[in-house]
Amino acid sequence: MMHKTYELICQLPVHTASDRIEGLLSKEGVRYTTTNLAVTSVRTPIAVLGIQPKLYTHSNWVGVNPFVYVSSVDVRFKPGDGGVTKVTIRVNRLRAFLLAALGIAVGFLAACAMPEPAGLLFFVGFACATWFGIVSFLGGYLIKKEIADRLSERL
Repeated sequence: MMHKTYELICQLPVHTASDRIEGLLSKEGVRYTTTNLAVTSVRTPIAVLGIQPKLYTHSNWVGVNPFVYVSSVDVRFKPGDGGVTKVTIRVNRLRAFLLAALGIAVGFLAACAMPEPAGLLFFVGFACATWFGIVSFLGGYLIKKEIADRLSERL
């Protein structure tokens, strides 16, 4: 559950796909290492304040840098038949879990200050929205989408 794995198929050769992922990670402020068939993050950006520029990007429709919400990303490439490349993306979502837990704790404190049925409804709704928004969306789907978009665009 902490690690989420995605698999993609792209029509690019392995080295071209690797170069595109390296470009994406560099643009988003992620430090990485490369091996022959893998790109592994060494350090993802950390944004403490909402006004820090590394929290934002123009690479997706949301405008938020999803790499800020994850602890690491590991992208592996495997050549396939017919010039296609199998891309395996493994995302470590520990940071997303911790940020979601912090948000849910704040939501719990706010719910405690409300009357009982309203506070309970608020807490359940807030916890679900926080989990979906941070862990599932920013810590998973949006990273997969950015990588898939980068591998499918024509340069």
